[in-house]
Amino acid sequence: MYRFINAIGFQAAWWACVAGVAHGFEIPALMFGACLAGAHLLYTEHKRQDMRLAAWALGVGIATDSLLQYFSVMQFHGLSIWGLSPLWLWMLWVLFALTLNTSLAFLKTKPLTLSALAGFVFGPLTYYAGAELGAASWEGARFPFLTLALAWMVTLPGLVFLARK
Repeated sequence: MYRFINAIGFQAAWWACVAGVAHGFEIPALMFGACLAGAHLLYTEHKRQDMRLAAWALGVGIATDSLLQYFSVMQFHGLSIWGLSPLWLWMLWVLFALTLNTSLAFLKTKPLTLSALAGFVFGPLTYYAGAELGAASWEGARFPFLTLALAWMVTLPGLVFLARK
C-alpha cells in the first residue's frame, strides 16, 4: 500500500510544482513537497539510504537542469539562485529519488538498460508536459526531445544504480 501512496504523492507533488510555478503558487508547492519528503522519511524503512539517494539526485538534478538551461535547451520558470535551475525542480529531483526504493523499487531488480530506455522515453515527456503547462519553455520551433532523452538515458540508470547500493 505504501508503494501506491508514494507514487501518488510524487505525482501530486509534480502537479503542484508545475501548476504552482505556472500560476504563482510556487512557495506553497515547495512547502507541500517538503511535507511529502518529511512524511516519507518518517515512514520509510530506508531512511539513511533514501536521504543519501536524495542528496545525490539533488546534485545530479541541479547539474542536469542547470546545464539544460545554460545551453538554452530549456528555459525553466520560477525561483532560482545564482542562475541555477529553479527550486521547484530541485524539490522534484529529491521527491523522485524517494520513489526509487519504494514505488519504483522494481527498477532495481531489472537490467539498467530498462532504466535507460525508460529514461529515454519518459524523461522528455515530463519536460514536455511541464512546458505545455507553463512551467518551462524551449527556444526554437522544435522540442529538444533527443537532448532530454539522452540526458535521462544516462541519469535514470545512474540513480537506479545508486539505489541498489
